[in-house]
Amino acid sequence: MASHYFQISSDTSIHARITHPANKNSEKPLLVFLHYYGGTSSTWYKLTSPESSTSLSVLYPTISIDLRGWGQSTGPTTDEGSAYSVSSMASDVAIVLEMLSTTESTKGLLEHGLVVVGHSMGAKTALGTITHISRNLIAAFKGLVLVAPAAPASLDLPLEMKAQQQVAYNSDESIRWTVENVLANAERLSAFDKDLIVRDSLSGNELAKKAWPSYGMVEDICPALKDTLVSMQTGLRASVIFGEFDIVEPKERVEAEVGHFLTENGVQVVLKKADGVKHLIPLEAPTVIYDEVCRVW
Repeated sequence: MASHYFQISSDTSIHARITHPANKNSEKPLLVFLHYYGGTSSTWYKLTSPESSTSLSVLYPTISIDLRGWGQSTGPTTDEGSAYSVSSMASDVAIVLEMLSTTESTKGLLEHGLVVVGHSMGAKTALGTITHISRNLIAAFKGLVLVAPAAPASLDLPLEMKAQQQVAYNSDESIRWTVENVLANAERLSAFDKDLIVRDSLSGNELAKKAWPSYGMVEDICPALKDTLVSMQTGLRASVIFGEFDIVEPKERVEAEVGHFLTENGVQVVLKKADGVKHLIPLEAPTVIYDEVCRVW
């Protein structure tokens, strides 16, 4: 699993981990992994690490990205309310994909198309990416796997909930409390998983941590997304996975604001329940994602 850095601007460098399939003659699409609020590219290790029993990297080329301000990626040092927006993160992803497709050493990764796998905030970013990619990449775009997805429409939380989210990742103690009481069925996480989550969540810079609850959730990307989906006319497919006990992105909201929206705009949608889990499906139940990706692509 090799680290790559993509210079987006003078203050934004995007780190990503790239793997190549064991089968050199693989005709599988590139899987693009985008993490949740508080995560990094490491969140996907059960699906991308060659050592994992549920690793998709054996069959597929993969790239897992640290969104701006998280993990080893950098981002703007000042923010007037848009530096860490969904649109900005989606633009970064689109630029990274464009760089991959035009660089001799990496363009083969996209030879058989691409599928974006997004979790929560990463799922909203995945949808936003569709509105930023070039015509050539739209032709290569095969589909989406949206895991516990945040809706593309605006979600404005009460002020006290916003304030709570903004401090949830401030310390080891607050992160572990949030994981065990909000994000996950802790019994399904190993000690290694919990330590990883703490490390990832602490890695976010202060502006990135504040942005999602402050204005990322509120951002409405539906108009631009609708226009793009209508213009694509490619029979795009999306698998939408929700956690049975998820209180962050519950089934009702996922079905109404993600599933129905995509269906109404020409996307072939399949909803899948992850039994016995909450929000951290990539760590709690990676097999559900593994099976869904393999089933469709």
